Amino acid sequence: MAHFRFMAKDDKGKTVRGSEFAMSERELVTRLSRKNLTVVSVKRVQENKFLSQLTKKRGTIGTFDMMVLCRQLSTLLKGGVPLIRGLEVIASEAKNPVIQSTLTEMSHYIKQGDSFSASLKRMPELFSSLFISISEAGEKTGSLDIMLERLAKYLAARDRLNKKMIAAISYPAAVVAFFFFAIAVMTLFLIPKFKSIYSSFGANLPAFTLTIFHISDFLLKNIAFILAAIVVAVVYMKSVVLKSKGGRRFFDRMTLSMPIFGDFVNKASMSKFTRTLATLLEQGIPVPESLDLVAKSAGNSIVEDACARASRLIIDGEKIPDAFRKVGIFPPLVIQMAMIGTESGNLPELFDKTADFYEDEVDLFLSVMSSLIEPVLIVVLGAILAVFIVALYLPIFKMSSAMGSGM
Repeated sequence: MAHFRFMAKDDKGKTVRGSEFAMSERELVTRLSRKNLTVVSVKRVQENKFLSQLTKKRGTIGTFDMMVLCRQLSTLLKGGVPLIRGLEVIASEAKNPVIQSTLTEMSHYIKQGDSFSASLKRMPELFSSLFISISEAGEKTGSLDIMLERLAKYLAARDRLNKKMIAAISYPAAVVAFFFFAIAVMTLFLIPKFKSIYSSFGANLPAFTLTIFHISDFLLKNIAFILAAIVVAVVYMKSVVLKSKGGRRFFDRMTLSMPIFGDFVNKASMSKFTRTLATLLEQGIPVPESLDLVAKSAGNSIVEDACARASRLIIDGEKIPDAFRKVGIFPPLVIQMAMIGTESGNLPELFDKTADFYEDEVDLFLSVMSSLIEPVLIVVLGAILAVFIVALYLPIFKMSSAMGSGM
Protein backbone atom coordinates (compact mmCIF):
# COMPACT_ATOMS: atom_id res chain seq x y z
CA MET A 1 0.00 0.00 0.00
CA ALA A 2 1.46 3.35 -1.06
CA HIS A 3 0.37 6.91 -0.80
CA PHE A 4 -0.11 9.05 -3.95
CA ARG A 5 -0.86 12.66 -4.73
CA PHE A 6 -2.87 13.30 -7.86
CA MET A 7 -4.22 16.04 -10.08
CA ALA A 8 -7.30 15.35 -12.20
CA LYS A 9 -10.11 17.04 -14.14
CA ASP A 10 -13.79 16.48 -13.45
CA ASP A 11 -16.53 16.32 -16.10
CA LYS A 12 -16.84 20.13 -16.02
CA GLY A 13 -13.12 20.65 -16.61
CA LYS A 14 -12.43 21.78 -13.03
CA THR A 15 -9.05 20.81 -11.58
CA VAL A 16 -9.20 18.44 -8.62
CA ARG A 17 -6.17 17.79 -6.40
CA GLY A 18 -5.92 15.25 -3.60
CA SER A 19 -4.12 12.31 -2.04
CA GLU A 20 -5.10 8.67 -1.50
CA PHE A 21 -3.69 5.27 -0.60
CA ALA A 22 -3.58 2.62 -3.33
CA MET A 23 -1.77 -0.62 -4.11
CA SER A 24 -0.43 0.88 -7.33
CA GLU A 25 -0.69 3.89 -9.58
CA ARG A 26 -2.93 1.91 -11.95
CA GLU A 27 -5.36 1.07 -9.14
CA LEU A 28 -5.59 4.75 -8.19
CA VAL A 29 -6.26 5.78 -11.83
CA THR A 30 -9.01 3.16 -12.09
CA ARG A 31 -10.56 4.31 -8.81
CA LEU A 32 -10.55 7.95 -9.87
CA SER A 33 -12.01 7.07 -13.28
CA ARG A 34 -14.99 5.52 -11.53
CA LYS A 35 -15.54 8.91 -9.93
CA ASN A 36 -15.67 10.52 -13.41
CA LEU A 37 -12.23 12.08 -12.95
CA THR A 38 -9.64 12.25 -15.72
CA VAL A 39 -6.18 11.85 -14.19
CA VAL A 40 -3.61 14.42 -15.29
CA SER A 41 -0.71 13.44 -13.03
CA VAL A 42 0.06 11.02 -10.20
CA LYS A 43 3.05 11.24 -7.86
CA ARG A 44 4.06 8.84 -5.11
CA VAL A 45 4.70 10.49 -1.73
CA GLN A 46 7.62 9.47 0.46
CA GLU A 47 6.39 7.64 3.57
CA ASN A 48 8.21 9.73 6.16
CA LYS A 49 7.17 12.96 4.42
CA PHE A 50 3.55 11.87 4.35
CA LEU A 51 3.49 10.88 7.99
CA SER A 52 5.14 14.12 9.09
CA GLN A 53 2.54 16.08 7.11
CA LEU A 54 -0.25 14.17 8.81
CA THR A 55 1.23 14.86 12.22
CA LYS A 56 1.68 18.53 11.41
CA LYS A 57 -1.90 18.96 10.23
CA ARG A 58 -3.48 16.88 12.99
CA GLY A 59 -5.79 18.71 15.36
CA THR A 60 -7.94 17.22 18.11
CA ILE A 61 -10.89 14.86 18.33
CA GLY A 62 -13.74 15.81 20.66
CA THR A 63 -15.29 13.45 23.20
CA PHE A 64 -18.46 12.98 21.14
CA ASP A 65 -16.53 12.23 17.94
CA MET A 66 -14.31 9.78 19.83
CA MET A 67 -17.40 8.05 21.22
CA VAL A 68 -18.92 7.72 17.74
CA LEU A 69 -15.61 6.38 16.40
CA CYS A 70 -15.44 3.67 19.13
CA ARG A 71 -19.05 2.69 18.53
CA GLN A 72 -18.63 2.47 14.75
CA LEU A 73 -15.43 0.44 14.97
CA SER A 74 -16.92 -1.88 17.60
CA THR A 75 -19.97 -2.52 15.39
CA LEU A 76 -17.80 -3.29 12.35
CA LEU A 77 -15.54 -5.66 14.30
CA LYS A 78 -18.56 -7.49 15.75
CA GLY A 79 -19.85 -7.85 12.18
CA GLY A 80 -16.67 -9.67 11.18
CA VAL A 81 -15.05 -6.77 9.30
CA PRO A 82 -11.21 -6.88 9.57
CA LEU A 83 -9.65 -4.11 11.66
CA ILE A 84 -7.78 -2.42 8.79
CA ARG A 85 -10.85 -2.52 6.57
CA GLY A 86 -12.96 -1.11 9.39
CA LEU A 87 -10.59 1.81 9.89
CA GLU A 88 -10.59 2.55 6.16
CA VAL A 89 -14.39 2.41 5.94
CA ILE A 90 -14.82 4.84 8.86
CA ALA A 91 -12.10 7.13 7.43
CA SER A 92 -13.82 7.23 4.03
CA GLU A 93 -17.15 8.23 5.60
CA ALA A 94 -15.82 10.60 8.27
CA LYS A 95 -16.56 14.30 7.80
CA ASN A 96 -13.97 15.36 10.35
CA PRO A 97 -10.60 15.74 8.53
CA VAL A 98 -8.71 14.98 11.74
CA ILE A 99 -10.45 11.62 12.05
CA GLN A 100 -9.82 10.90 8.37
CA SER A 101 -6.08 11.55 8.60
CA THR A 102 -5.75 9.78 11.97
CA LEU A 103 -7.49 6.57 10.86
CA THR A 104 -5.58 6.60 7.57
CA GLU A 105 -2.31 6.84 9.48
CA MET A 106 -3.39 4.11 11.91
CA SER A 107 -4.31 1.73 9.10
CA HIS A 108 -0.92 2.43 7.52
CA TYR A 109 0.94 1.56 10.74
CA ILE A 110 -1.12 -1.61 11.26
CA LYS A 111 -0.31 -2.73 7.71
CA GLN A 112 3.35 -2.26 8.58
CA GLY A 113 2.97 -4.69 11.51
CA ASP A 114 1.80 -2.55 14.45
CA SER A 115 -1.03 -3.65 16.71
CA PHE A 116 -4.07 -1.41 17.19
CA SER A 117 -2.83 -0.18 20.60
CA ALA A 118 0.70 0.35 19.22
CA SER A 119 -0.70 2.60 16.50
CA LEU A 120 -2.55 4.57 19.20
CA LYS A 121 0.68 5.03 21.16
CA ARG A 122 2.17 6.84 18.17
CA MET A 123 -0.44 9.57 18.67
CA PRO A 124 -0.45 10.42 22.42
CA GLU A 125 -1.74 13.93 21.66
CA LEU A 126 -5.01 12.37 20.47
CA PHE A 127 -5.43 9.20 22.52
CA SER A 128 -5.10 9.23 26.31
CA SER A 129 -3.25 6.65 28.37
CA LEU A 130 -6.62 5.39 29.55
CA PHE A 131 -7.86 4.87 25.98
CA ILE A 132 -4.64 3.08 24.99
CA SER A 133 -4.61 0.84 28.08
CA ILE A 134 -8.21 -0.30 27.57
CA SER A 135 -7.54 -1.00 23.89
CA GLU A 136 -4.40 -2.94 24.81
CA ALA A 137 -6.35 -5.00 27.34
CA GLY A 138 -8.94 -5.76 24.66
CA GLU A 139 -6.27 -6.97 22.26
CA LYS A 140 -4.69 -9.22 24.87
CA THR A 141 -8.02 -10.89 25.69
CA GLY A 142 -9.19 -11.03 22.07
CA SER A 143 -12.20 -8.83 22.83
CA LEU A 144 -11.29 -5.52 21.21
CA ASP A 145 -14.85 -5.07 19.95
CA ILE A 146 -16.27 -5.39 23.49
CA MET A 147 -13.63 -3.04 24.91
CA LEU A 148 -14.42 -0.43 22.25
CA GLU A 149 -18.12 -0.72 23.07
CA ARG A 150 -17.39 -0.12 26.75
CA LEU A 151 -15.16 2.80 25.84
CA ALA A 152 -18.04 4.23 23.79
CA LYS A 153 -20.38 3.96 26.80
CA TYR A 154 -17.78 5.60 29.04
CA LEU A 155 -17.19 8.45 26.58
CA ALA A 156 -20.97 8.87 26.13
CA ALA A 157 -21.36 9.33 29.90
CA ARG A 158 -18.47 11.83 29.96
CA ASP A 159 -19.93 13.73 27.01
CA ARG A 160 -23.38 13.80 28.63
CA LEU A 161 -21.99 15.26 31.85
CA ASN A 162 -19.92 17.86 29.97
CA LYS A 163 -22.93 18.97 27.93
CA LYS A 164 -25.07 19.34 31.05
CA MET A 165 -22.45 21.56 32.65
CA ILE A 166 -22.05 23.67 29.51
CA ALA A 167 -25.82 24.03 29.10
CA ALA A 168 -26.15 25.11 32.74
CA ILE A 169 -23.63 27.95 32.44
CA SER A 170 -24.54 29.07 28.91
CA TYR A 171 -27.59 31.14 29.85
CA PRO A 172 -26.02 32.96 32.84
CA ALA A 173 -22.92 33.61 30.74
CA ALA A 174 -25.04 35.08 27.94
CA VAL A 175 -26.92 37.31 30.40
CA VAL A 176 -23.69 38.56 32.01
CA ALA A 177 -22.14 39.16 28.57
CA PHE A 178 -25.18 41.20 27.51
CA PHE A 179 -24.95 43.17 30.77
CA PHE A 180 -21.31 44.10 30.17
CA PHE A 181 -22.15 45.00 26.57
CA ALA A 182 -24.95 47.30 27.77
CA ILE A 183 -22.67 48.92 30.38
CA ALA A 184 -19.94 49.43 27.74
CA VAL A 185 -22.39 51.09 25.33
CA MET A 186 -23.69 53.37 28.07
CA THR A 187 -20.19 54.24 29.32
CA LEU A 188 -18.64 54.86 25.89
CA PHE A 189 -21.53 56.51 24.05
CA LEU A 190 -24.60 57.38 26.13
CA ILE A 191 -23.00 58.94 29.23
CA PRO A 192 -20.64 61.27 27.25
CA LYS A 193 -23.64 62.59 25.27
CA PHE A 194 -25.60 63.35 28.44
CA LYS A 195 -22.50 65.01 29.92
CA SER A 196 -22.11 67.30 26.90
CA ILE A 197 -25.82 68.21 27.02
CA TYR A 198 -25.70 69.08 30.71
CA SER A 199 -22.44 71.02 30.21
CA SER A 200 -24.03 73.15 27.48
CA PHE A 201 -26.85 74.04 29.89
CA GLY A 202 -24.43 74.82 32.69
CA ALA A 203 -26.60 72.76 35.00
CA ASN A 204 -25.66 72.15 38.63
CA LEU A 205 -25.49 68.34 38.65
CA PRO A 206 -26.22 66.06 41.64
CA ALA A 207 -23.28 64.25 43.25
CA PHE A 208 -24.73 60.91 42.16
CA THR A 209 -24.67 61.95 38.49
CA LEU A 210 -21.19 63.50 38.80
CA THR A 211 -19.87 60.20 40.22
CA ILE A 212 -21.16 58.30 37.19
CA PHE A 213 -19.59 60.91 34.87
CA HIS A 214 -16.22 60.60 36.67
CA ILE A 215 -16.32 56.81 36.33
CA SER A 216 -17.10 57.15 32.62
CA ASP A 217 -14.24 59.65 32.13
CA PHE A 218 -11.80 57.34 33.90
CA LEU A 219 -12.82 54.35 31.75
CA LEU A 220 -12.63 56.36 28.51
CA LYS A 221 -9.17 57.71 29.32
CA ASN A 222 -7.76 54.37 30.39
CA ILE A 223 -9.68 51.92 28.22
CA ALA A 224 -6.58 50.81 26.28
CA PHE A 225 -4.66 50.18 29.50
CA ILE A 226 -7.60 48.34 31.10
CA LEU A 227 -8.09 46.06 28.07
CA ALA A 228 -4.36 45.37 27.89
CA ALA A 229 -4.28 44.55 31.63
CA ILE A 230 -7.21 42.12 31.23
CA VAL A 231 -5.55 40.38 28.27
CA VAL A 232 -2.21 40.12 30.12
CA ALA A 233 -3.94 38.76 33.24
CA VAL A 234 -5.87 36.12 31.26
CA VAL A 235 -2.78 35.07 29.29
CA TYR A 236 -0.68 34.93 32.47
CA MET A 237 -3.29 32.81 34.24
CA LYS A 238 -3.59 30.35 31.34
CA SER A 239 0.05 30.13 30.28
CA VAL A 240 1.89 30.54 33.60
CA VAL A 241 -0.25 30.01 36.70
CA LEU A 242 -2.45 27.15 35.46
CA LYS A 243 0.47 25.50 33.66
CA SER A 244 2.61 25.39 36.80
CA LYS A 245 2.04 22.56 39.26
CA GLY A 246 1.75 24.85 42.27
CA GLY A 247 -0.57 27.31 40.54
CA ARG A 248 -2.83 24.56 39.27
CA ARG A 249 -2.99 22.91 42.69
CA PHE A 250 -3.85 26.25 44.34
CA PHE A 251 -6.60 26.94 41.79
CA ASP A 252 -8.08 23.43 42.07
CA ARG A 253 -8.00 23.52 45.87
CA MET A 254 -9.67 26.93 45.90
CA THR A 255 -12.35 25.66 43.50
CA LEU A 256 -13.10 22.64 45.69
CA SER A 257 -13.32 24.79 48.86
CA MET A 258 -15.75 27.35 47.42
CA PRO A 259 -19.09 27.55 49.24
CA ILE A 260 -21.96 25.81 47.38
CA PHE A 261 -20.04 25.51 44.09
CA GLY A 262 -17.20 23.60 45.74
CA ASP A 263 -19.61 20.77 46.58
CA PHE A 264 -20.79 20.76 42.96
CA VAL A 265 -17.22 20.59 41.61
CA ASN A 266 -16.42 17.78 44.05
CA LYS A 267 -19.45 15.74 42.94
CA ALA A 268 -18.57 16.26 39.28
CA SER A 269 -14.99 15.14 40.01
CA MET A 270 -16.22 12.05 41.89
CA SER A 271 -18.57 11.17 39.03
CA LYS A 272 -15.67 11.32 36.60
CA PHE A 273 -13.34 9.44 38.99
CA THR A 274 -15.71 6.54 39.75
CA ARG A 275 -16.84 6.22 36.12
CA THR A 276 -13.27 6.07 34.84
CA LEU A 277 -12.15 3.66 37.56
CA ALA A 278 -15.14 1.38 36.92
CA THR A 279 -14.38 1.31 33.20
CA LEU A 280 -10.75 0.36 33.80
CA LEU A 281 -11.53 -2.30 36.41
CA GLU A 282 -14.07 -3.88 34.04
CA GLN A 283 -11.24 -4.54 31.62
CA GLY A 284 -9.29 -6.46 34.29
CA ILE A 285 -6.67 -3.75 34.79
CA PRO A 286 -5.25 -3.97 38.36
CA VAL A 287 -6.43 -1.35 40.87
CA PRO A 288 -3.03 0.42 41.35
CA GLU A 289 -2.51 0.70 37.60
CA SER A 290 -6.12 1.84 37.14
CA LEU A 291 -5.64 4.58 39.75
CA ASP A 292 -2.47 5.74 38.00
CA LEU A 293 -4.39 6.00 34.73
CA VAL A 294 -7.26 7.81 36.44
CA ALA A 295 -4.73 10.27 37.88
CA LYS A 296 -3.48 11.11 34.38
CA SER A 297 -7.00 11.88 33.15
CA ALA A 298 -8.50 13.36 36.32
CA GLY A 299 -8.47 16.98 35.16
CA ASN A 300 -8.04 18.11 38.78
CA SER A 301 -4.62 18.16 40.44
CA ILE A 302 -6.05 17.43 43.91
CA VAL A 303 -7.85 14.31 42.69
CA GLU A 304 -4.77 13.43 40.63
CA ASP A 305 -2.51 13.53 43.70
CA ALA A 306 -5.06 11.56 45.74
CA CYS A 307 -5.21 8.80 43.11
CA ALA A 308 -1.41 8.58 42.97
CA ARG A 309 -1.15 8.36 46.78
CA ALA A 310 -3.91 5.74 46.97
CA SER A 311 -2.14 3.68 44.30
CA ARG A 312 1.11 3.71 46.31
CA LEU A 313 -0.71 2.75 49.52
CA ILE A 314 -2.42 -0.21 47.81
CA ILE A 315 0.90 -1.38 46.37
CA ASP A 316 2.33 -1.21 49.92
CA GLY A 317 -0.40 -3.57 51.11
CA GLU A 318 -3.30 -1.32 52.16
CA LYS A 319 -6.85 -2.40 51.34
CA ILE A 320 -8.67 -0.22 48.80
CA PRO A 321 -11.17 1.39 51.24
CA ASP A 322 -8.40 2.00 53.81
CA ALA A 323 -6.22 3.65 51.16
CA PHE A 324 -9.14 5.85 50.07
CA ARG A 325 -9.82 6.82 53.67
CA LYS A 326 -6.19 7.74 54.36
CA VAL A 327 -5.96 9.91 51.25
CA GLY A 328 -8.59 12.19 52.77
CA ILE A 329 -10.51 13.68 49.83
CA PHE A 330 -12.87 10.84 48.92
CA PRO A 331 -16.40 11.17 50.34
CA PRO A 332 -17.86 8.47 52.65
CA LEU A 333 -20.03 7.08 49.84
CA VAL A 334 -17.01 6.26 47.67
CA ILE A 335 -15.23 4.64 50.63
CA GLN A 336 -18.32 2.60 51.55
CA MET A 337 -18.77 1.42 47.95
CA ALA A 338 -15.09 0.46 47.82
CA MET A 339 -15.52 -1.55 51.02
CA ILE A 340 -18.67 -3.35 49.83
CA GLY A 341 -17.26 -3.90 46.36
CA THR A 342 -14.01 -5.35 47.73
CA GLU A 343 -15.91 -7.77 49.96
CA SER A 344 -18.45 -8.82 47.30
CA GLY A 345 -16.07 -8.85 44.32
CA ASN A 346 -18.20 -6.53 42.16
CA LEU A 347 -16.18 -3.34 42.57
CA PRO A 348 -16.59 -2.14 38.93
CA GLU A 349 -20.38 -2.43 39.08
CA LEU A 350 -20.65 -0.55 42.36
CA PHE A 351 -18.33 2.23 41.18
CA ASP A 352 -20.41 2.52 38.02
CA LYS A 353 -23.58 2.92 40.13
CA THR A 354 -21.76 5.47 42.29
CA ALA A 355 -20.91 7.43 39.13
CA ASP A 356 -24.62 7.35 38.17
CA PHE A 357 -25.54 8.66 41.63
CA TYR A 358 -23.08 11.56 41.45
CA GLU A 359 -24.12 12.37 37.89
CA ASP A 360 -27.75 12.57 39.06
CA GLU A 361 -26.64 14.82 41.93
CA VAL A 362 -24.80 17.09 39.50
CA ASP A 363 -27.83 17.14 37.22
CA LEU A 364 -30.11 18.08 40.13
CA PHE A 365 -27.73 20.80 41.31
CA LEU A 366 -27.51 22.28 37.81
CA SER A 367 -31.30 22.26 37.44
CA VAL A 368 -31.85 23.99 40.79
CA MET A 369 -29.09 26.54 40.23
CA SER A 370 -30.33 27.32 36.71
CA SER A 371 -33.81 28.06 38.03
CA LEU A 372 -32.38 30.24 40.82
CA ILE A 373 -29.65 32.03 38.91
CA GLU A 374 -31.95 33.29 36.16
CA PRO A 375 -34.18 35.55 38.33
CA VAL A 376 -31.28 36.59 40.58
CA LEU A 377 -29.17 37.66 37.60
CA ILE A 378 -32.06 39.56 36.02
CA VAL A 379 -32.82 41.42 39.28
CA VAL A 380 -29.17 42.24 40.12
CA LEU A 381 -28.16 43.27 36.62
CA GLY A 382 -31.42 45.17 36.14
CA ALA A 383 -30.77 47.06 39.37
CA ILE A 384 -27.26 48.03 38.25
CA LEU A 385 -28.59 49.29 34.92
CA ALA A 386 -31.33 51.17 36.76
CA VAL A 387 -28.66 52.95 38.83
CA PHE A 388 -27.01 54.21 35.63
CA ILE A 389 -30.33 55.32 34.14
CA VAL A 390 -31.45 57.11 37.30
CA ALA A 391 -28.07 58.89 37.54
CA LEU A 392 -28.41 60.14 33.95
CA TYR A 393 -32.00 61.33 34.26
CA LEU A 394 -31.83 62.64 37.84
CA PRO A 395 -30.85 66.20 36.75
CA ILE A 396 -33.85 66.28 34.38
CA PHE A 397 -36.16 65.18 37.19
CA LYS A 398 -34.73 67.88 39.48
CA MET A 399 -35.08 70.59 36.81
CA SER A 400 -38.64 69.52 36.13
CA SER A 401 -39.40 69.60 39.85
CA ALA A 402 -37.81 73.03 40.19
CA MET A 403 -39.74 74.40 37.23
CA GLY A 404 -42.99 72.98 38.66
CA SER A 405 -42.44 74.54 42.09
CA GLY A 406 -41.50 77.87 40.46
CA MET A 407 -44.76 78.00 38.60
